[in-house]
Amino acid sequence: MLKQGVAAWNAWREENPPVDVDLSEADLSQADLHEARLGLTNLSGADLTGADLTADLSGADLSLTNLRLPLKPR
Repeated sequence: MLKQGVAAWNAWREENPPVDVDLSEADLSQADLHEARLGLTNLSGADLTGADLTADLSGADLSLTNLRLPLKPR
């Protein structure tokens, strides 16, 4: 659902608030997550390298998550 875009994701989350979302180990590198509602989502072990994380992450499980910025060429 998240790969369909933030608007589709947020609409689905609004319709399904009690659903526990498990995105553990997901490859979300370079994803545009601007304003995505990811609160209470399991993102443990996910790859968020270079992702736009200006999102709602309140209560999200970020344990062992890769939050590194991509290396810029010199």
